[in-house]
Order: sequence, then C-alpha cells, then structure tokens
Amino acid sequence: MSSKHLLGDFLRNWRGRRDPTQVPGFTATFGHRDRRGVTQAETAALTGVTEGWYRRLESGRIERPKAEWLERIVRILDLDEAQRHTLFVYARGQVPPPLYRPDGTVDPSTSALIQVQPWPAYLSDAAWDVLLYNTACEQDWPWMKHGVNVMIWALTYPEARLQLIDWEESWAKPMASQLRLAAAEQPDNRRLAEVVAEIKERDKVAARLLTDDLTTVTHPDGDRRWLYLPGHGDEEFEVTFRCFAPLSDRTQRFMLVVPCDYPAAS
Repeated sequence: MSSKHLLGDFLRNWRGRRDPTQVPGFTATFGHRDRRGVTQAETAALTGVTEGWYRRLESGRIERPKAEWLERIVRILDLDEAQRHTLFVYARGQVPPPLYRPDGTVDPSTSALIQVQPWPAYLSDAAWDVLLYNTACEQDWPWMKHGVNVMIWALTYPEARLQLIDWEESWAKPMASQLRLAAAEQPDNRRLAEVVAEIKERDKVAARLLTDDLTTVTHPDGDRRWLYLPGHGDEEFEVTFRCFAPLSDRTQRFMLVVPCDYPAAS
C-alpha cells in the first residue's frame, strides 16, 4: 500500500477515536453527539479547508499538504508525538519540524505559583510565546501543549473562532491592538516581528485588524469575555482575565482566567 493511502487509513482511525466533545466549541457548532468520531466534513471545517479537499487527501489524491495545516490536524485530533511524526512522514515524506520553544527561564517559585492555581493560569513572554501553564489551562486551552503562540492561535486558527464567542469584536480586535502596540514599542524584538508577520500571512481578517483597525487596548486585565470549553457542550462561559507581571521581569505575563460565576469570599 502506498504512503498516501496509508495516510488516509491513519486519519480515518484517528478521526474515529476522537471525542468531539473535547473540541472546544464543537457541540455549539455541529450539535450534540453521544458517540466518538469526527466526520470528514467536520474535520475540514475545523481545519479551514473544503470537505472536497479533505476527502481527496484521505483518498490519496493530495500531494504534500502544508506543514501548518498538518499542525491543525495534530491539535484537532489531539495527536501525540508519535502520531504527529507518523502524520508528517506519510503526508509530506519528512519528519515534523521541532516545536517552537521559547528560551525564557521561569523561576521555580513562579512555576509553583502557577501550578497551584485552581483556574487556568499561564506565563508568556514579550512575544506571547507560552513559557509555562498549569493543568487547568491544558484542559481548557489544549493547544498550549503543542507549543502554539497565544496571538497566533487566537487570531489565525479556525478552532479559535469556534471556541471564542463574538470572536472579532470581543477577542480579535483587542488582541490585535495589544500586539500592534507591542510591536511598535519593541521594533528590535525579532521574535515579536516574526509573530506579527506570521499572523498577517496566515489570515486576511487578522491582517486587516493589525493594519487598519483603530481599536486601542493595552492589556486585558479585568476584561470579561465569553467562550466555550472542552467537555461542556454548547454551554457558554464568561471569564475574567487577571494579568500580572513580575517586578523583576516585566516582559513576562502571568495570566489567570477566572470564571465570572466563581463564588466571592464571605
């Protein structure tokens, strides 16, 4: 059997085992389902391609899909490292590129502070690359374990538009504003420039927001926004962002995502 046809077998197997309720926003978009498995049409929509294109891929009629699109499959189907390696070898005839890992260091006490939080908590650097996250964060934002930049995910990935309610107004515009301002403040930050360039190349809407939109937001601290969470079907959640920066290194962002219905202390 050829590599292209084996690729289709692997994809069908991985799709069939995926729990759709663990894909953020899936139920609200495609409806409730009691069985496992993601269809070809759903996989296509989740990864930003047409159903016809995806069907041709599984039947062995697509040559070397882009690496960036394969990474979408990794996230949507929640593939582990061995499965990711297999996907790239059979789809592109090459091993996958190493995941980007920022070189920022995290003090052990900061790490301990993040890990004990009951809510999703993470630490990112000046370019919004994730340095550290806790278990609650991985449950609600599973893309973080794949080494994805916060801004790149939120502004360009199809699944972000499913999970983040009122995506353009409540999420994309303020985040693009933050990114645009940071890039202007730090013209010598090479990694930040790479993030901006990648977003503009990946997504036309995000490129327009970065170039033409006049929203002015410097930080999300105290912002309340709505979203869907994995495993909660079509239930909508409102969260508050609490943002902190260590006095010893203000390039780091300590983020807490707190449910708005969390009971206040008596």
